[in-house]
Amino acid sequence: MTVYNANDFNRVFRETRLGVGVTGQAVTIKLDRIKPRRCRTLTHVTVENRTNDYPKCRIGIERAGRNHYLDELTVIVADELAVSRSDILLGEGDVFFAELTGTTTGDNLVMTCIGWELDL
Repeated sequence: MTVYNANDFNRVFRETRLGVGVTGQAVTIKLDRIKPRRCRTLTHVTVENRTNDYPKCRIGIERAGRNHYLDELTVIVADELAVSRSDILLGEGDVFFAELTGTTTGDNLVMTCIGWELDL
């Protein structure tokens, strides 16, 4: 069995995804699905509504059509960064997402993820 060291990553990962708020609907911002034979660790994740306050932000992993929620922040004011509290490990086929509830149509939404990737 091969043992991998978390400090022996192949590349740094940095990605910012944008979204638009919709009144009365949860808005989901997603990263791309993790490719086969690759893992990713997200060390920093921020989610922001640059326009208005909103009541809830959840982050999670979608796997095989099922959402696995990791963290939830509530009562977030406009232009405040909702920040993840721990590293997030993603494996083959995982899709990382942020789900924002209570946005207003037209809100400017931003999710930024930083970490590293390792080819298996």
